[in-house]
Amino acid sequence: MLFREHAGPSLQLTPTRADAWGGHSLVLFLRARADGEEGSPELGRIGEAIDKSLGGALKEFVAEEGFDAKAGSAKSLAVFNKDVKRVVLVGLGAGGKEDTDWRAAGAAAAGVLKSQKGGSAGLACIDGVQVQALTEGVLLGLHSDKRFQGTKSPDKEKSPAGPAVLELLGAFPPGSADAAERARAVASGVIFARELVNGPANIVDPPNLAAAAVDMAERLGLTAKVLDEAQCEELGMGSFLAVSKASNLGARLIHLTYSPGGEVKRKIGIVGKGLTFDSGGYNLKVGDGSMIELMKFDMGGAASTLGTAAVIAQLKPQDVEVHFIIATCENMVSGNIGALRPGDIITAMDGTTIEVNNTDAEGRLTLADAMLYCQNVAGAKEVVDIATLTGACMVALGKGIAGLWSNSDDLAGRLEAAGKATGEKLWRMPLEESYFEGLKSDFADMKNTGPRVGGAITAALFLQKFVHKETTWAHLDIAGPVWAEKPKGENGVGGTGTMVRTLTEFISRK
Repeated sequence: MLFREHAGPSLQLTPTRADAWGGHSLVLFLRARADGEEGSPELGRIGEAIDKSLGGALKEFVAEEGFDAKAGSAKSLAVFNKDVKRVVLVGLGAGGKEDTDWRAAGAAAAGVLKSQKGGSAGLACIDGVQVQALTEGVLLGLHSDKRFQGTKSPDKEKSPAGPAVLELLGAFPPGSADAAERARAVASGVIFARELVNGPANIVDPPNLAAAAVDMAERLGLTAKVLDEAQCEELGMGSFLAVSKASNLGARLIHLTYSPGGEVKRKIGIVGKGLTFDSGGYNLKVGDGSMIELMKFDMGGAASTLGTAAVIAQLKPQDVEVHFIIATCENMVSGNIGALRPGDIITAMDGTTIEVNNTDAEGRLTLADAMLYCQNVAGAKEVVDIATLTGACMVALGKGIAGLWSNSDDLAGRLEAAGKATGEKLWRMPLEESYFEGLKSDFADMKNTGPRVGGAITAALFLQKFVHKETTWAHLDIAGPVWAEKPKGENGVGGTGTMVRTLTEFISRK
């Protein structure tokens, strides 16, 4: 249930002209007229041919509906034709040249195609099409997570499957087959991450998350290793294990490895925060805005790490070895077992002592040991951690942008470029060393939190203390974009799988 190797329709390239194709839904993409120009959008060569095959019904529909091909708009026309049941018009806006335009158009098309139960949908090729972005948009837009609805749920009974087959019609440019296959792989990883985040904490717990990781790794050809609490204790992971003390489920350290066939020129570590539920500990999450009922998404960094691993395993990039590391546990309270208390002093894997002044700043404690393991045991020279780390980052950047901190301008630039290429927004934030003053402790090497103001920065500074001098490192805070409260673009309500596309692009680029 936690890892579905294939979700969504099958993909195929079909050289048949769109106007001669037979199937359920024919999707045509239209560009809007430039600002200031009046009139309906031009149908273009493909649209004119389709209109002719329909006896002029398409132009008539566009005029009657006032369809202006605004970006993200979509209209459906039922047709009485022996070959096609409906034509779906999707707006690209006046541009329609960028990947973001095509991904949004694909998602808009999916919004209409969701009502279809099986059958095929054909996407008509037009000039300037961006195949990977379009296909990603459709596949991600079609995704709907109904796994936990009972068989008697009215919503489940009415929930359509969408098309079973997605055909790219006409003379698509060279390389389109590879682009479509890459989109399928990327979408599968994003969907895996989404569904892990959506899973409730009574199902997606540390043992089950580890089992899902191993299952995925075995199916896709990654090497998998899972350390239990005793093994983590042998390595001195006192910071990580302190967070897990009150949970009777036990902590797990997940280590997946992708190895290329030939020479290894880069060794990258992706480290994901894996709190399957965060109560806040004795600094309990209470009151409006605490979002305790949504704290299943506190393993969003782990989910994106595993989603990225699933994509990389399928794409098989050369020259790069990637280690995917997750320290997963719960942050709970318990009088019987014992729990991490405010004021406790704990010791990380490298001997650093930490005074815990807030048990609800637990993610950084787990990441500290996971990052040390990534460098010391896995041998990664370039480390990117990804975490739903701070509400402060969400206050600063909102829910649509991830925060980026790095000790390397080169690494930060490559991540920013990858984010731009994939349509995921990153904003670089400062590692202001003077702010570390707020983390100084009278009794230990450091505290785990500083003053309320600048909290996202001090969290990054805390993590930096566990980065070796020779390691290039970046920290991604995804507290904002990890979860969608309402459907938007290719995302439905729930986990978004944020940064899977960015990390995949980052790893794949040479």
